[in-house]
Amino acid sequence: MSLYVAAYDIARAPRRSRVAEILLEYGRRVQRSVFEIEVDPEELEELQFRVGLLLAPSDRFDLFPIDRRFPKRRLSWQRDPVPPDPVIVI
Repeated sequence: MSLYVAAYDIARAPRRSRVAEILLEYGRRVQRSVFEIEVDPEELEELQFRVGLLLAPSDRFDLFPIDRRFPKRRLSWQRDPVPPDPVIVI
């Protein structure tokens, strides 16, 4: 299985919703139009075909492969801060 980030910019809401439903079958939503998906090569071809049927020429859909050798390399901003460890004073 390979890990990908799928991102899209689709003009019409009905197409956007249908593409999101397809992507949820393969992974999880990270943001409104960004998903992390896991697929094997056969599923990747199927995904490309299914999404491709829905896209208009003006739409944009991208898949970015993620290298699993560096899982801690994700950099994120604007996430909820991790609470500090509790401090016990005696």
